[in-house]
Amino acid sequence: MTSTSRDTLRTFDSAAWSDGGAVPAAPGQALAIGRAVPHKVLHTITGLNVGGAEHMLVRFLGQLDPAQYASSVLSLLPPGRLAAAASQRAEVASVGMGTLPLPHHLLRLRAQVRTIRPDLLHGWMHHGNLAAMLGVLSGAAHAPVIWGVHHSITRLGDEKALTRGILRLSAKLSSRTAAICYCSRVAADDHERIGFDTDRRVVIPNGTDCAVFAPSGDAGARLRQMIGIPAERIVIGHVARFHPMKDQIALVRAAARLIAERRDVQVVFIGEGHGDGPVRQQAQALGIDTRVSTLGVRDDVATLLPGFDVFALSSAWGEAFPLSVGEAMACGVPVVATAVGDCRWLVGPAGAVVPPSDPEALVTALRDLVDLPPATRQNLGRRARERIVDEFSLPVYANRHLELYERALDAHRRHGAARPSPLHHGETA
Repeated sequence: MTSTSRDTLRTFDSAAWSDGGAVPAAPGQALAIGRAVPHKVLHTITGLNVGGAEHMLVRFLGQLDPAQYASSVLSLLPPGRLAAAASQRAEVASVGMGTLPLPHHLLRLRAQVRTIRPDLLHGWMHHGNLAAMLGVLSGAAHAPVIWGVHHSITRLGDEKALTRGILRLSAKLSSRTAAICYCSRVAADDHERIGFDTDRRVVIPNGTDCAVFAPSGDAGARLRQMIGIPAERIVIGHVARFHPMKDQIALVRAAARLIAERRDVQVVFIGEGHGDGPVRQQAQALGIDTRVSTLGVRDDVATLLPGFDVFALSSAWGEAFPLSVGEAMACGVPVVATAVGDCRWLVGPAGAVVPPSDPEALVTALRDLVDLPPATRQNLGRRARERIVDEFSLPVYANRHLELYERALDAHRRHGAARPSPLHHGETA
């Protein structure tokens, strides 16, 4: 396969919809579909704890018209923190799987799929994707399967043994899908390199709810008051759970460099695992404990993000199309991100993208943004928001998926096959 074809982004031509009953919508508008009985869509997902793919599922469900799509969510793990939000938009059930899948979990999966009798199965993340396919292969449903991939694979050896096994099995089964929907081009390349069917590639980047994530004039003052820092101090923010792939230690070290250069900055970490974890320990070791704030898991991230002056993503690997970056940009916050996943595509000219695991490059980019006059930094933030609104908003994300649903369902009605015919497509970004 050529590099050109690997980089191709599938989009949908309105001519393809002349007989499918759907008309592609403009950004921000719902896809217009007329039917008497809603299609039943089953979303299978690893779990409903806090995470990027989990948040995207909940937000996507909120964009669907229940008169057109009756949604059910089947979580392999016991219900997590986001289960309550998901249950407001869909029927939610759980297989009750623990650390390892056991034979009775497969039987339970089969029984629940058979009870729901979906018209279409949409998998989310590797385990959820495999579950969707097993639901069909077990005979519990005769319906097209769409996989959703939300993770890039820098090195297969970095994955857990169980995940490696699931990926290898998924590669063998990938030709049976209607489509494999990747949230980034890099994720598509990575998975095709390990054997995923190249003809199933569809790239739909993550979307941000720009009504929820929006600039707020008093957010900066409220955030500074909450964490008890001077009004004039520049806040560098980061939102993610602690994980080695996020390389948050590098961000603490970069902050220490800036502080040693007498720059008045505060780094704020939001997410699980930071309170007394490695981030706090590194800050103490570097003597900047008071310049690092760890807020834990928050339900009010959308109100805190606009209070940042700069958003930093320091990941070394594993990102695909990071939600936190798009959300910060939608809030009018300029971004420094490492070149992992499709961050370069996402950030574009509205921020800085640096090589991963390059401490000097990270410090330099942060220094450049910190040193900008406030008005210039705010102008850069406005450009960042415009980019998200125009290209990566939640309605655009939802409509692209609904177009894919209709194409897969139409092909299944016509041919009884679990895949749409190949699409002609081209780059749009």
